[in-house]
Amino acid sequence: MKLIKYLLWILVLMVSLWFLLEFNKLNQPDGNAITIKIPFLEDMSGYENGFEAWRVLLMTLTAGVIIGFLLALFQIISQKSEVFSLKSKIRRIQTELNSLRNESIDDNIVITDEMDDSSL
Repeated sequence: MKLIKYLLWILVLMVSLWFLLEFNKLNQPDGNAITIKIPFLEDMSGYENGFEAWRVLLMTLTAGVIIGFLLALFQIISQKSEVFSLKSKIRRIQTELNSLRNESIDDNIVITDEMDDSSL
């Protein structure tokens, strides 16, 4: 099953690369690639005119994957800590229950039956 999943992911990556190459070919009017200027990155040397469209698309997808990974990582960590605290609580309650089970019953208990003789 894992092998099929890995093959599927490799196929998705190959299709994505093919899409980016075709995207780059289609967006070259007059032989020049379309460029996109990104705020705060336009001061980088060599990119004063902007980034090529396929690079912007790749950067956006990569940023989305990284953000999604970090969100999932934080959720996993919080779930693991919650499971750990619940397991420790269960262990504590289990030991308390075992100690109550093993406690001897007090022999000084007097059981009396207070039935009225007239009811017989």
